[in-house]
Amino acid sequence: MRSRVTESTMEKDRSDFAVMNRMIDRIRLLIAVDDETIAVKKKLEAQAILKDFQSLLSEAPEDQERGRIKGYYEILCRELGDEADVAALLSSLRNYVPYL
Repeated sequence: MRSRVTESTMEKDRSDFAVMNRMIDRIRLLIAVDDETIAVKKKLEAQAILKDFQSLLSEAPEDQERGRIKGYYEILCRELGDEADVAALLSSLRNYVPYL
């Protein structure tokens, strides 16, 4: 007999914070699997920046270091802007972090 998964268990957290985190995780994955256009050094640097970026965004909005967050965002856009999928996700983050 199959167990039934309840509808609430299947639903993803759709809060802005959760969506933003999934987008950052997707960016990380895209960077990690791109062996043709992103150099290893750039991958490592971008992954470190993404980790710090995500950590800063996890703070309460009133405690966020907006200058650092915006700086990390600009670095990511500059370094990864040529990667279409990554650039699209980075651009979409602006919907969840209005001061970017």
